[in-house]
Amino acid sequence: MTDMKATPEEPIACVTVSADAGFLPPVVEFVKQMTRQLGLRDAEHVDQAVELVCMNVVEHAFGPEEEGTLDVQVLRRAGLVVVAVEDQGLPFDYKRLEDGEDRTVLEVLHGSFDETRFVNLGRRGNRVELLKHLPNTDVRDHLPEDEHRRALEATAVPEVIPLEIRMMRPEESFELSRCVYRSYGYSYDWDYIYYPDRIRELQEKGLMISCVAVTPEGEFVGHLAITLDHPDSPVGEAGQAVVDPRFRGHHLFPRMKTFMAEWAGEAGMYGLYSEATAVHPYSQRGNLHLGARETGFLLGYIPASVSYKQIGEEREGRRGSVALFYMRVKDEPEREIYPPAPYLEAIRRVVEHNGLRRVIDEVHDPALQPSRMSVEVRQDHNLAFMRVDEPGADLEELVHGHLRDLCLHHVDCVYVDLPLSHPATPGAAAGLKNLGVFFGGIIPEAHPGGGDVLRLQYLNNIEIQAGDVSTASDFGEELLGLIFRQNTLP
Repeated sequence: MTDMKATPEEPIACVTVSADAGFLPPVVEFVKQMTRQLGLRDAEHVDQAVELVCMNVVEHAFGPEEEGTLDVQVLRRAGLVVVAVEDQGLPFDYKRLEDGEDRTVLEVLHGSFDETRFVNLGRRGNRVELLKHLPNTDVRDHLPEDEHRRALEATAVPEVIPLEIRMMRPEESFELSRCVYRSYGYSYDWDYIYYPDRIRELQEKGLMISCVAVTPEGEFVGHLAITLDHPDSPVGEAGQAVVDPRFRGHHLFPRMKTFMAEWAGEAGMYGLYSEATAVHPYSQRGNLHLGARETGFLLGYIPASVSYKQIGEEREGRRGSVALFYMRVKDEPEREIYPPAPYLEAIRRVVEHNGLRRVIDEVHDPALQPSRMSVEVRQDHNLAFMRVDEPGADLEELVHGHLRDLCLHHVDCVYVDLPLSHPATPGAAAGLKNLGVFFGGIIPEAHPGGGDVLRLQYLNNIEIQAGDVSTASDFGEELLGLIFRQNTLP
């Protein structure tokens, strides 16, 4: 997400070195010592991955007569240490992976770091980011094992008990983590929330804004957050919803979402987007009741490991899907959008149904720059995002190469984010349907360059049937039908 989302970061160190293998050992040792100084206890595992990335640049990015250089950077982000390697040579050769060479590259990187991101910077070259979470305290190691069981077995609390809905303070992050553990045990889908230090840092940096439901005794029994790509983002994602089992008849979710929508409007934001499970219709109904509307469906987004036993839903090891929703809190600016022809019908229906202030336009033969994009793999969900900043003439080739690599590493689902207000998007993305990439949804005002994100999707031998996906409205059913009709190779 780095190039796309302008993630706040603190530069720690940068070394520029000639692309010569003989110079790499001291650079790798320097990075190892810097990451240890920043708090990584297992920094000894860092050197192998950093050396592997640097050697790839030395061996494959430059020709025999070229005198190239590479920049090795150490950065600090919220809860993370980042090692980035940049060069202006040839991009990573994915053909070698397809032919069976270097099959262990990503395995080594994933074994040493929590996330790996490949960024195509266009004329500025290439960037590989290696991200590692700092070893913060896990609340699950410090709470009684039966706290979750006791909450599940406890008698429901009467609705007459007054609950205060208020903004959460960063220093209250431990109470939030405890509320999550009490409500969900070990099974909450966002592991970050079990680490109070990470949550506090996100709150302090303005990247996570939360409200909580609090009992008269000060106990947290509900939570909802707005997560932001940047502190001044015009839209945010409403999520990390938590309701204590003892208080599930108190209508806390609608009360908290209304509270946060009012806060977002006062903060000058345009709206909130969210992902509601489509394994059942209940969450979608709640969003519709609050005035949110569907903007898409992401098939297979939920890992098969996520259980819905409490509502009687069993998927027998199959991935689940989510519905995308948008809740307007303030009129967004009027914009021109440029839909790629294969996805025009779905885009038009979403724009009309949501009342978005958009004018569908066409551009004939726009000047195309080299593409700029990044690839982020979410190992916990076994899915990947390709985020396109500048769509260019080489976009189809780049997406094809990345899809090939991700499929070789058995990533289940891949999502491609495109700037819908960029005049080059129709020409650059028109051929993606030939790769099996189909419509996913629209996220209004979410692109860092301004305007909407068009999210496309690709399934890697994952079968999702229409009966596996629940809807909660006539439009949801219509939109899902459009998506399933697109989910076929030409």
